[in-house]
Amino acid sequence: MRDAIIFEHVRFCYGDVCAVGNVDFCVKEKTLTALVGPNGGGKSTLLKLLAGVLRPEEGRVKKCGDVAYVPQSVFFDTSFPITVRELVMMGTLRQDIRPFCRYGSAGKKAAGDAIARAGLTGYEHRGVGQLSGGQLGRAVIARALASDADIIALDEPDASLDIDAALKLYALLETLKKDRTIVVASHRIDAILSLADSAVYVNKDVKAYASPGRLKDELRGGVCL
Repeated sequence: MRDAIIFEHVRFCYGDVCAVGNVDFCVKEKTLTALVGPNGGGKSTLLKLLAGVLRPEEGRVKKCGDVAYVPQSVFFDTSFPITVRELVMMGTLRQDIRPFCRYGSAGKKAAGDAIARAGLTGYEHRGVGQLSGGQLGRAVIARALASDADIIALDEPDASLDIDAALKLYALLETLKKDRTIVVASHRIDAILSLADSAVYVNKDVKAYASPGRLKDELRGGVCL
């Protein structure tokens, strides 16, 4: 199994404040890697570096394929008249889009498949403002799926979800890692480490774990989150 993501000697600072440093780890393709650690430890910064939203001051990030990035908070006006299907189809658009272009049959099929995988069949024509928090979160992930990116980076997609919605999200992630590389930051430590194939503890510096269970044991031994 080849490496899909490689962080090599990466460092990034916001002004005089170093967000992350000494970052060296790799992620195997078609696996799920969990990023855990305290607030302000640098998890979101790592995901932005992976997605190319930020550029490292030192080192480099190597990726095998495109990255679909779902930030911690997705801001848009839920009163805007857009349906789930239309939201997901936006993921099929390319940067070289021309004015007044139309979605092709391939894009429509990709969106339909993504909606089905996200467990939103039957919600295609529902307005996004009518969705629950969990349903909206899965719709945004479906948009990332529709882009056909090889790597999906998720920043706390389980934040503020109730137990039932979180379980549906974890079931979705379990299926996605069969054909995508998933990197997800979360504060629900037990749940995400039970799902993950590998883990990274992030608190300015990083420590990679081939066994998420080992990290879980260390956290129980007294590492404060």
